[in-house]
Amino acid sequence: MAPEVSAASGLRRLADQLQTLSELTESLTYRLIELEEKVAAVDLRLEPLLLGAVADSATLTDDTELRLDDTEARLARLEAVLTGLEMAPRSFSAQQEAIDPDPHFPDGDYEQPFLDEDAAA
Repeated sequence: MAPEVSAASGLRRLADQLQTLSELTESLTYRLIELEEKVAAVDLRLEPLLLGAVADSATLTDDTELRLDDTEARLARLEAVLTGLEMAPRSFSAQQEAIDPDPHFPDGDYEQPFLDEDAAA
């Protein structure tokens, strides 16, 4: 009778585990439905804000596009310089002129305090 008793207890244990699993699944399903409802409510509240942001982003897009075009042009110049370096080595000053002939540095002398402090010590 021992094998029959262990089979019955094993079957009872399996039934208990299946019941617990089904209860857990049911609970998770209800929580998922609640979460979906909350997300839908948040979407409804955010929709007007998102539509307003799209209108504001149109002005930002123009500025961003100009910056991206500028970056693309700089990368093209750098690529041309690097390609030129591989073909025929040039001096550093010629490379600088090829990259940006007008580097937009401020006019006049400017100090570098960290160098002055070292010289004074």
